[in-house]
Amino acid sequence: MHPDVTFVLERVQLLVTDDFYETDRRSLLHAYIACLSLPDLCTAISASLDAPIRVRLALRRRLLRVLADESDDVGPVVKLVESTAVASDRARNLRRAADALHSEVFAYLPPNSQQMLLERWVDRGGRGAMARWIKAVKAHQIHFSAPIALSYWRASGDFRAAQALAYQAPSEFLRAIIPELVARCDEGWIIAKAMRRCGDTTTEVWEDLRQRHPATYLYICAHMGRIVSDEEALELVHRCKAGVVDNERGLAIWAIGQMRKVAVLDRIVDVFEVLKQRD
Repeated sequence: MHPDVTFVLERVQLLVTDDFYETDRRSLLHAYIACLSLPDLCTAISASLDAPIRVRLALRRRLLRVLADESDDVGPVVKLVESTAVASDRARNLRRAADALHSEVFAYLPPNSQQMLLERWVDRGGRGAMARWIKAVKAHQIHFSAPIALSYWRASGDFRAAQALAYQAPSEFLRAIIPELVARCDEGWIIAKAMRRCGDTTTEVWEDLRQRHPATYLYICAHMGRIVSDEEALELVHRCKAGVVDNERGLAIWAIGQMRKVAVLDRIVDVFEVLKQRD
């Protein structure tokens, strides 16, 4: 006979502690939760959306362990997702806890339940909801929609959406939006991925890329075998900034090395102090 869910939750609430050294209390908390069957565990989670975060995390981690071991019967989890979705619609203070739960169990849900969650996140359209959509479609590419990612990126400028497009959108779709990515995306590494996936592009896009992202331009030219003169390479290095976080010049120098332009590297050495002082 399974223990009463209410009884277990009461014991768990009493055992919650922030004390790192209270190992026995934490062990007892997890042991009580382990006594719950999958249906009862789902009931407990549904009843605990507003519980302290340590309780919610402990219940959720147990659910994920159970699902990893025995994910054949996901009926109780589907019901859990449906009930917590309804609850979070009625009480917005429960939305973050429900979304976190839905995101964690997404991989174990049948396709129709996955689609339901994806549509909920897209309908909400905020950065938090769309971050969960992006995470889910990255792991389950069958659900990826390039038009949805593009629409969200255009509205928000969220680089994660641009990244999803660069890595997951069909090459034909990317080829059509490359001019927009080059013009609006600040992350050169995203543009580089998109360019390398879609292949060559127009002269106008190459020139815009050269003006806006000189280091990325050199990097892509090195990878795609596009000819760059020594004078052009040196000029682009001069336009790049060096930094600990975003070392554009370092990327440009790496690309010149990949092109085997020893003479250009020697000229960079000659002006190294000038570049350093300018930074």
